[in-house]
Amino acid sequence: MKQTTLRVALCTMLGAALAYYPAAAAAAPEFELRGRLHLDYGIHDNDELDLDDGFNVRRTRIGMQGVLTDDWSAVIEYDFAENETSAQDVVLRRNWRGGTLNIGHFKVPQGMEELSSTNTMPFIERPSPSNALVDGYRLGLGYDYFSGALGFQGMVYGRAIGDNEPGDDPIGIGARFMYAPQLDAGLLHLGLSVAYEDVRDYASARFSDRPEARADGNRLIDTGSISDVESTTKYGFEAAFQSGPVMVQGEYLGVGVGRSAGAEPDFSGWYVHGSWMLTGETRGYRGGRFRGITPGDPERGAWELALRYSSVDLNDSGFQGGEQDNVSVGVNYYANPNVRFMLNYIMVDVQDSAAAVDGQVVGDESPNILIARAAFHF
Repeated sequence: MKQTTLRVALCTMLGAALAYYPAAAAAAPEFELRGRLHLDYGIHDNDELDLDDGFNVRRTRIGMQGVLTDDWSAVIEYDFAENETSAQDVVLRRNWRGGTLNIGHFKVPQGMEELSSTNTMPFIERPSPSNALVDGYRLGLGYDYFSGALGFQGMVYGRAIGDNEPGDDPIGIGARFMYAPQLDAGLLHLGLSVAYEDVRDYASARFSDRPEARADGNRLIDTGSISDVESTTKYGFEAAFQSGPVMVQGEYLGVGVGRSAGAEPDFSGWYVHGSWMLTGETRGYRGGRFRGITPGDPERGAWELALRYSSVDLNDSGFQGGEQDNVSVGVNYYANPNVRFMLNYIMVDVQDSAAAVDGQVVGDESPNILIARAAFHF
């Protein structure tokens, strides 16, 4: 009921904006549909735990985007995968002082891979450090500015849509700084980010992740709910380099948890991945992140090989969320810019995890996972 009321309110707000601003534009507002479907199938080579094989409708998104006037634009998009509704980008944007002012529900500016679209990432899932340690969508006010090789993204934010609880909402502030010069050898990207959040009456935190695949859905690393939390401080360092069809990217991410009572843990993780377009294409780059692939030969399509190593440690100060190290090998085929088929083989190594699956403590666990995806977007 709350989500239905919220969607009606958001649509009403957008409708009011449409009614108010057209007089300032040279033409009427123009909007178009947008959406995506990501359909997965996973097979597990189990270790001790019995992980389930099968289909997973990972994303079923539908929305709209467009311009209201020469300076104003908007996006509304929701995900309806497996009959669960969640808000994605619900944003009103304005061109302002050479940058973009964002108002609504969008991602906290931290983590290159977290901010990259799932339509363009070289792997089926983001690396575990991104999933476990970085904030996602939040309600707030933000500003993006890019000029030449320099870029900045900032945001003041509260809770996410759907996370309304009794009490005062959290208040956070995040910033991301980037330097991306075009060198003779290729494009270099360097970045750092920090996000501080006073959780206020939302006095708990939890850090967890699945083994970079969602066909089963169980979390093999999980701190459980950490109580008496006052604040979190998250930070990240990112670097990438692209030369023609070859791209290498890596990040180090961490979080410190401030508490009113008890130990104050620090968790961290990192990953590095590389991809090679066998058919010679180069990824686009804009706004501090890499974009998708357009096959050079529409008849042939495009092929990509990818390799990734990721590591995350959720054990500290008496909290035993576990350590997870993954090696992933990927093969991707781009039929066209909007249709992609992906295959990942993931070798998972979990150690010292007190998380439980069906009542069984994970401990040390080493499953292997083969997962495939058929995806399209428009």
